[in-house]
Amino acid sequence: MKDIQTRLYHRLNWRIMSWIIVIYLMDSIDRTNLGFARTHISHDVGLDATQFGFAAGIFFIGLVLFEIPISLWASKVGAPRTFARIMVLWGMTSAATGFIHSRESFYILRFLLGVFEAGFAPTCTYYLARWYPENRMSGVIFWHQLSLPLAGILIGPVSGWLLSHFDQVGGLAGWRWMFVMEGLPSVLLGIVIVFVLPRTPMDAKWLSAGERQIIEGWSVRRNVRHVAFSAVIRDPAIYLLSLGFFALMAGMYMLNFWLPSLIHEAGVHSAMAVGLYSSFPYVVSVASMAYWSARSDRKKERSFHCYAPALLASACFVLTTVVPNVFALQLVILAGATAGIYASYVVFWALAANVFQGSAATGGFALINAIGLWGGFISPMAVGKLTTLTGTLSAGMVCMGITVALGAAILWSVTRTLTRGDVRSDMPAEIV
Repeated sequence: MKDIQTRLYHRLNWRIMSWIIVIYLMDSIDRTNLGFARTHISHDVGLDATQFGFAAGIFFIGLVLFEIPISLWASKVGAPRTFARIMVLWGMTSAATGFIHSRESFYILRFLLGVFEAGFAPTCTYYLARWYPENRMSGVIFWHQLSLPLAGILIGPVSGWLLSHFDQVGGLAGWRWMFVMEGLPSVLLGIVIVFVLPRTPMDAKWLSAGERQIIEGWSVRRNVRHVAFSAVIRDPAIYLLSLGFFALMAGMYMLNFWLPSLIHEAGVHSAMAVGLYSSFPYVVSVASMAYWSARSDRKKERSFHCYAPALLASACFVLTTVVPNVFALQLVILAGATAGIYASYVVFWALAANVFQGSAATGGFALINAIGLWGGFISPMAVGKLTTLTGTLSAGMVCMGITVALGAAILWSVTRTLTRGDVRSDMPAEIV
């Protein structure tokens, strides 16, 4: 039986997970390539650090406003159709950013990018939980979220190359080509994805009847906290969990949007060099994610593995402001911050994936994501404002260090309760 399950995992990884990794990779690229164009857009459009931070953050307003309704709708129409619609629209919007000529058009497109991406991450988590058992979810989320650091590894050199080699090709600036050429692949992939991903295990023609039954059995969680979305929105613990996620998102998007600027501030001025150096923290984070997710599954423990890496990240944020200004040392510490944030993020979603089931799943994931992603809105704006006031990114780093530390404390408190295996009153008897 174990050999059958192992072979089934391998088939799912090839047929399901490989596609999820690719589409999440395209999402991560279209979401974070903005940081590499900051200097060029600011010069051509006329933006100071505060205005750029607002443009980076307004994306999350559109995302948060539509996250829950789109996610609930996705559970009715199915994940593949939802992925296809989202990818086509966000790819077109990201590519259109290459044709902006004013602050207002920049703000509008960033807002629309958030609107069109709403529901993507919760639907991914819900979809994967339909295919994999709970004792594998930390590793599953690792492979799913591997796209985030992988995007960080690829986006630096690729964006740096596009900025350098396509500048003034056809009379267009390099940053305009960057948005167009990194956005259009999402459109093409969105057209393909609806034909290759089955909606449910029962729709997978490449599975036998027995394999479908095995996978359907895997999707039933033993210690689920909620199966109805109405119960989710009444649970204070879910809002505390969301606040912890808020802190993780604040730290993550501070790095995503400002890491190139931190490297530039350290004395690296070539666009290609900035891109290459920006990849290093994400390479380290891949190893960190793999270690913490595998250890979490092996130990069958989520709480410590969720908050401990966040504490490491918070310490690294603060350390960047007090250690000697040696570039190699600064880069290593930034890698520590990135590795800690991403490791905590992976285990966080592995924990959340086992908290909900039924109608609570997409809605619950969306509620946590919607609240947490305010960190992605506030963080770039706060760092931009502090940078404008102080003339350096150090104040923003300290601010993020404190924020992530508070988030780790919240996660320490709430995840211990959520992982005790308490069964809620809204749990149907057949699941209990």
